[in-house]
Amino acid sequence: MKGIFWKEGESFSNSMSLIAFLLVRYPELGSVRFDPGQKTLLFSFVLIKSLTKEEFEPFKDKLLLSLNNMTQLQGRESETGTIEVNYAEYDGLTFLEIVRNIESLTQEEIALITGIIRESFEEYLLLDQDDTLQEEDAVLQEEMIEHMLEDLKDSRQEKRLIGFREEGRVLVFNRANLHK
Repeated sequence: MKGIFWKEGESFSNSMSLIAFLLVRYPELGSVRFDPGQKTLLFSFVLIKSLTKEEFEPFKDKLLLSLNNMTQLQGRESETGTIEVNYAEYDGLTFLEIVRNIESLTQEEIALITGIIRESFEEYLLLDQDDTLQEEDAVLQEEMIEHMLEDLKDSRQEKRLIGFREEGRVLVFNRANLHK
């Protein structure tokens, strides 16, 4: 990664940091959106193929079953809340979107989601190829992500944010300012 950028004069909030760290740690992620009103994160992944419903449904079932099993093993099945798995096709690309409420989201769930997507669609997954993360860096980033998730659950955030990669950089924007 060449760097992480945000709009001049904006304070770098915990939610902005979380989005930036997620995009740096998980090159599978195309973008991450934070909606403070719904208290959700939307993870978007890009596939360089048109996904059929017959391909999507077994993937969705596998992902939801895996997440359900993880929360049961951790004794958190009653805490799961919102999990939505959708896809949209556009011009030969497929955009997989997973919406998850932040109240009970863990870093382990994010790792599981990205791992299943990589396993299921590795040859079609659009990745930032410059990412060569060392194992010790990955562990540190995962600890930071877990810490920021916990802080985000306890804080009041108002900014609707979106983060994505462009030419080796991670960009995070306040979505309210994008229309001005």
